[in-house]
Amino acid sequence: MVNLIKQQFTRTREGVMKALEGVSPEMADVIPVGFNNHIRWQVGHVLYAGELYLFPGKGTLPAEYANFFDTGSKPREWKEGVPSLETLLAELKEQHVRIHDIPDEAFAEKLSKPLMELETFGEIAAMIADHEAMHLGQIQSLKRVVQARVSNPR
Repeated sequence: MVNLIKQQFTRTREGVMKALEGVSPEMADVIPVGFNNHIRWQVGHVLYAGELYLFPGKGTLPAEYANFFDTGSKPREWKEGVPSLETLLAELKEQHVRIHDIPDEAFAEKLSKPLMELETFGEIAAMIADHEAMHLGQIQSLKRVVQARVSNPR
């Protein structure tokens, strides 16, 4: 099961990176009609959620990332200090290495208390892999909408 979870992270993270090819920083910050956020938020949210659940108390991200990328945060309310898309992509790559460095035996460890009915670290990791795949779909959708808007401005 551990190899499957790590393989899922690899497939999805590679999918995120591929989806972001050709996305300029300007495109990454467009919030299309009908969406609550943009591509940069999606990328930061995937990074932040991975850090929060896979490396609790040991994360390497700045504390203010919670203000920018936690569930319920809104890019329209951002002030300053938000990391660039380039920074987020570098952090995603670095985090992916750390995910693969998690010892296999850690996935079987029981949590001190269940989280959302999940009882082991492996179950948490599988949930986060699934979460990332869902956000990959959002990134792909946002990219298509933004590209269509650029191709056919009104």
